[in-house]
Amino acid sequence: MIAQTSAGSETRTPAPGSAAPSAREHHAAALLALERRLARDPSDDEAYRLRALTLADLGSSILASEAVAARPALFATHEIERIQGDAIARRIGWGRVEPESPTRRLDEARAALEALRVLQRNAPRRTNWERTRLRVDALSALNSLQRHQEVVDGYDALLADGVEVPAYALGTVGDSLLALRRPEDASRVLEAALAHRPDDVNARILLAYAWMEQERFDLAMPLFETLAASQPAWPRQPGARAGYENWDRYSADLNLALAHSYGNDQARAEAMLHALGNIGPANPGLQAAIGAMESRRRRPAAALERYDMALTADPQDRDALAGRVGALTALDRIGAARDAYAALDATYPEDPRLVRVERALDRHRGVQATLSANRGRSRARDGGSPQSPFGSRDGGHALDLRSPLIDDRWRIGVLAQDTWADFGADTGAARTRYRSAGIGGWYRHDRLGASATVSRVSDADDRGATAWTVAGDWRFSDAWHAGAAIARLDPQASLQARRLGITADSLTLSAAWTPSDTVGLDARASRLRYEDGNIRDQLGLDATRRLLSRPHLMVDGLASVHVGRASQGDRTAYFNPERDASATLGLRADHITWRRYESAFQQRFEIAAGPYWQRGQSMHWVPSLGYRHLWRRDGHEFEYGAAWSRPVYDGAREQRVAFDVELRWGGAR
Repeated sequence: MIAQTSAGSETRTPAPGSAAPSAREHHAAALLALERRLARDPSDDEAYRLRALTLADLGSSILASEAVAARPALFATHEIERIQGDAIARRIGWGRVEPESPTRRLDEARAALEALRVLQRNAPRRTNWERTRLRVDALSALNSLQRHQEVVDGYDALLADGVEVPAYALGTVGDSLLALRRPEDASRVLEAALAHRPDDVNARILLAYAWMEQERFDLAMPLFETLAASQPAWPRQPGARAGYENWDRYSADLNLALAHSYGNDQARAEAMLHALGNIGPANPGLQAAIGAMESRRRRPAAALERYDMALTADPQDRDALAGRVGALTALDRIGAARDAYAALDATYPEDPRLVRVERALDRHRGVQATLSANRGRSRARDGGSPQSPFGSRDGGHALDLRSPLIDDRWRIGVLAQDTWADFGADTGAARTRYRSAGIGGWYRHDRLGASATVSRVSDADDRGATAWTVAGDWRFSDAWHAGAAIARLDPQASLQARRLGITADSLTLSAAWTPSDTVGLDARASRLRYEDGNIRDQLGLDATRRLLSRPHLMVDGLASVHVGRASQGDRTAYFNPERDASATLGLRADHITWRRYESAFQQRFEIAAGPYWQRGQSMHWVPSLGYRHLWRRDGHEFEYGAAWSRPVYDGAREQRVAFDVELRWGGAR
């Protein structure tokens, strides 16, 4: 059966029931025929020209470009420019393929960009579209080279010239804008891309991240969820006996899990990522994503293990190389962290996150300081003098300044404090102080931490006395930590006792169990040995449990139990219950009011109440309220807050109001 084409040539239609040959098969057959013609007569110009055009139609644009370069007179200008443009685009695409040697990872992209620039300089395009196409394709090459500012500059120049940038390039521009931390601009560009290509999975993922980086989780999460639901795991072509792997579904599932992690729902992210890990345990990108989640769950050793698994499968995995630096830093293996950073820098020197990774490592290694101050006031319910160990008024300030790391393990520094309290009816008339200044040394590497400080006490009561502390701690695992400390002339001892010239030494043992970011249990046992022979023992247990996790709101349940005993009991002239105990239940709500990457403003509300019992006195309920602000910027923190409570001392109800402020610089602990 013969049918006529619009050009008047004959084409044979297939018989009923037979499969129609594809366009690619037609071109392949034509190429074979042309190769035979050229084999018979290499000077056949028409066969040579048709062979080059057919190679271009088959996607062999680089071979076609080489053929055009050898005999350009046989081709029209628009054909030459189209084929050369196709060859440049193909070379840019090859630049995104993993190379045989990591050292040559960017060679293809650099060569493609240089070839493109040569065409622009030496052979300006006469065809308007081809001239624009080179400018657009340059954006893709620059993006591969992580030269994101140049991508955005090129895009802006196109817009300034009145060029409507093709939809296929808008995703590249959006990616560069995100790398430059311009999520508002990125979202506008990516929305335009999706208006033209609504099924572009990568553009939808990038748009969701752009929303997230603007803290619009209400827009980002539905986009991630809709994308994952729209992608079948094993699509099947009509008539096919089996489906094929849908990597878009993998990308959608992976990024949905990571979005939950960024939104503080680490438990859900963990479940989703481990489910994916059970399917593809050898996937390096997936193992690196699990490592990032483990880091956010405060399990740096588990994170490091996942990053190492990823690098075993792919030694050049970018996310794993970057993640190892943070995990090793959190584990206080600073020498190894510096080596990990060097490996990242050598492999991906163009990665924009390199600057942030280096900054975080330098901040940890640099100067650390904590400056704090507090004020408080206590009033007796009946209007008399308060019995509080804090006095009627109290306050103080302290400085802890430590040097940069020495040999990746040591710090030296200075510390000073001034703590005071007013006892008696006349404010200031019976003020008791503890003032000291001294030096210290701190060691921390891997599992072990240790410190020693020596201070000279300079207040009137103990002028010239020497106070010192020795402390150590050990990390058994990500979850378990324990420590011990001994202090001479402990500043935490009762100022009421100090008013009478009685000082105290102390021994403290502590243990903490923090299996994740949502659960914590801290135990502390201490003994204070006062100079008057009184020995006071205290035991405390504090627990937290995450009750609600939202992108901007976390609510924790609080519980604590504290018991104490004293050898001399009420026979002392300072508050010293022979036996006492308290139990408290409460809630803590943290609201992230504003956040922009590493900078944030957070509000904290805390409410608690529980019974307090003292031998010889009735049981009383003690309520407390707290409200705080926390500002974070590049790892530095500024925190202040107020607290109100109604404690009971020796059966007398009091009201206490306190305010404190603290500046932590350089990630000080």
